[in-house]
Amino acid sequence: MSIHFYKEKGVYGFLATYAPYGFYADGIYWKTSEHYYQAQKFFDNDIKLKIASAETPKMASEIGRNRKYSIRENWDEIRADVMYEAVLLKFLANPDIAILLLATQNETIIEDTEKESYWGCGPNKDGQNVYGKILCRVRDDLRKMQ
Repeated sequence: MSIHFYKEKGVYGFLATYAPYGFYADGIYWKTSEHYYQAQKFFDNDIKLKIASAETPKMASEIGRNRKYSIRENWDEIRADVMYEAVLLKFLANPDIAILLLATQNETIIEDTEKESYWGCGPNKDGQNVYGKILCRVRDDLRKMQ
């Protein structure tokens, strides 16, 4: 059996990048892992702070996807590592949801989105599910830290 989730709603909504579980990193409070992830696309501190102060994760995402700002040249190569870092920081800073993640035991976690074949399972359910795999990796790493 596997665990399917979509967005920050439902029993497993805490897994989503938009879920309201913040953390500190680099001296900045990030309201969600989405805020942190989007900001790491840039070297420009003004843009990073603009994203950090975005009212919602959707707004943070819109700023991060705005191509009037220049993203890091190596973004495609490092984006999964940045997402791993965001997710790990989120769960380390929020032990209440770390317990919930650990309670998923060894189940496969799938971001059940039809719009995204890289991060999720995609429209044909054959996507890469990179985000789900990151959640499983973070779960394994949290176990090792206990």
